[in-house]
Amino acid sequence: MITKIVLVAGIIILFIWLGKSFSDRPFKYRNVAMTSVLILLVALLVGSMHYANPEAESGSIPFVTQFVGFLWHFSRDLFVPLCFMSLFVAVSNVALLSKEGFRLNNFLGFMFMGAYLMVINVLWFPLNEMPSIVTPVLVFLRLLLCYFECTILALCIIGYAVLLIKPSYDKDYVVILGCSISKKGKLRPLLKGRVNRAMRFVWEQEWNAEKTALYVPSGGQGSDEIMSEGSAMEMYLLSHGAEDFEVLPEKESKNTRENLVFSRKIIEAKKDDAKVAVVTTNYHVLRSGMLAMKAGLNAQLIGSSTKWYFWPNAFFREMVAILFMHTRVHVIVAVLCATVAVLMYQ
Repeated sequence: MITKIVLVAGIIILFIWLGKSFSDRPFKYRNVAMTSVLILLVALLVGSMHYANPEAESGSIPFVTQFVGFLWHFSRDLFVPLCFMSLFVAVSNVALLSKEGFRLNNFLGFMFMGAYLMVINVLWFPLNEMPSIVTPVLVFLRLLLCYFECTILALCIIGYAVLLIKPSYDKDYVVILGCSISKKGKLRPLLKGRVNRAMRFVWEQEWNAEKTALYVPSGGQGSDEIMSEGSAMEMYLLSHGAEDFEVLPEKESKNTRENLVFSRKIIEAKKDDAKVAVVTTNYHVLRSGMLAMKAGLNAQLIGSSTKWYFWPNAFFREMVAILFMHTRVHVIVAVLCATVAVLMYQ
């Protein structure tokens, strides 16, 4: 009973803390971490209500062993939603391959589903049927797998939540993140969607708040491009009603981080404490917001829509990139998992 009360109290406190943290800094990675822990605490509460082990209740089984055993059962439960998610990505990959062609990036859904099924099947072997020397390794891998499963679900939740944030109509500048253009310098559909979304936001702001905003189309010139992405977006904006003084292109950046850093310098040269919006495609919003924070750009993110078969694969790439951005966190968790695994079988 005491355990259930502690879990309920922990869930309530963490939920309130998460809500405040998300409201203040929606793109902070701690929101993902707290959501992951919240998923685990809710699972522990549900498990404590529906799972009773006489040996555990009598205290003959150590608490750490009980906790690790529960985590493994929970990890197996997570197998179901994660399989549905990976199946959806794989199905979207079929459409993506038929529309966009056979490129390695377009196979990510298939590769993830195959790797996940292989790992989960290997780790599902009962520990009592495995050599004792490999038992700590299997426990470590099971704990680590559970951590990454919770983190992936948390990334999906936070990734969706940030798309629901409505930007306020008080912006001075709208940064448009670039992506590849055609060989003739025309905007591809993905980039055109971003620029159109930026123009729509500026028009909405002028209508609702009677305040205009300047455009900062951001993107350098790739090796296979005849001009910079910033220049291509500038031409598109001017051809759709923007005035010369309303467009401040950034033409030197090579990646999203540089998009944001160089755009911030352009904005700060014009106005201190400017209010900024950053427009990108919906699947790219979460990582762009995290990078904007690192670049020192206090901005609200606006997502443009894309085709249904494109964003699952693209968001999966974004999740991988976000995980690599925070390797220190994963190393700390891995060390904790290894410590628990060793202590269990000393």
